[in-house]
Amino acid sequence: SYAQSYFRFSGNQKKVTIPYKFYRNLIIIPVMLNGKGPFNFVLDTGVGVFTITDPAIKDLLKLKLGKEIIIKGLGELDGVKAAMVGGISVSMHGIESLPMTAVIFHEDPFLLSTYLGIKVTGIVGYEFFSSFVVKINYIEKVLSIYDVAHFSPGKKYQALPIEIRSNKPFIKGSCLLESMEEIPLDLLIDTGAGFPLSLQRFSDSRLVVPEKRLETTLGLGLNGIVHGNLARTNSLTIGNYTFNQVVTSFPDFDNWGSKSESSKRNGSIGNFLLKRFSIIFDYNNSKMYIKPNSRINDSFDYDRVGIEVVGGGANYNRFIIFQVKPNSPAAEADIKPDDELVEINFQPVKNMELGNIDKILSDPKTKNIMLKVISGEEFRYIFLRMKDLI
Repeated sequence: SYAQSYFRFSGNQKKVTIPYKFYRNLIIIPVMLNGKGPFNFVLDTGVGVFTITDPAIKDLLKLKLGKEIIIKGLGELDGVKAAMVGGISVSMHGIESLPMTAVIFHEDPFLLSTYLGIKVTGIVGYEFFSSFVVKINYIEKVLSIYDVAHFSPGKKYQALPIEIRSNKPFIKGSCLLESMEEIPLDLLIDTGAGFPLSLQRFSDSRLVVPEKRLETTLGLGLNGIVHGNLARTNSLTIGNYTFNQVVTSFPDFDNWGSKSESSKRNGSIGNFLLKRFSIIFDYNNSKMYIKPNSRINDSFDYDRVGIEVVGGGANYNRFIIFQVKPNSPAAEADIKPDDELVEINFQPVKNMELGNIDKILSDPKTKNIMLKVISGEEFRYIFLRMKDLI
């Protein structure tokens, strides 16, 4: 069954490859809008409609805004104002869209550029995935786009059934928490999430947050800051694969958009888990194919210092401490939000990517770390003993 096609190949190819960049476990692809660009877009199975998060695009492309809408999401506020805009032609290497309708925000609610440390203009999801068969090779950092009619996955992949609801893909899995009772899960496959696993404890009374947990900010949702707990799930099983000690977010409350979508859903899996495979999405046949790659046995490392760093300044290349986690080495050393991180182990951070900083701060083999931070006007060198927070 063929859904409506939003995108097509520009020529008569049957396959196109698009290299991407991987920032903080998110996939960034170059996209042209009405012939201008390229702009950085996040490739996100978790969004049901083409979204422009940077309001400056409206003037740059002289867009005429249509109907005003309010989008509700995860967070503390009542929703975010946005507008519909029609007739946008979107193109990427070898691929072009029919004139498309997009949502454009009046202000960037996700602060994606700040989180990723690069300028991000928008999010592309359902329209792209439903037009083709899309393969993500997380090791080579390349997308392969196939014509739906001319594709076969090959023998090494395991085929898993997925269900497309509200334009998003869902998969069945199961987990073990502290009770060691197997809990069946309905999970959103979310390439727009950097975490491994997020579970909604309101969706099933058996989804109890483990004893060893960290109360913290989980990130930014559409409506602001998302609070909750981080802990480790004993095991998570997807298809033939079981992962142990999976770092898991347990958001504090449950208002993921429409009730119909969240009623069945128990949570989501993000790129921190998905990047252990090569993955093929075939929305039109309700299938996802997975094949393990060299990361399949990697442990799930989590910050062992206690700081969340974001990009600041005009080019997002100054690194600001966004939050300090309670009872962490950073908190004990009196590091404060809004302090600027300048060096790690005497290496300047200005040429590092945020993802590399995350890796250094979460390395399970490192015992000690030296940070140089600026608080107000003063420089401080801080020696920290790293420790597991969860």
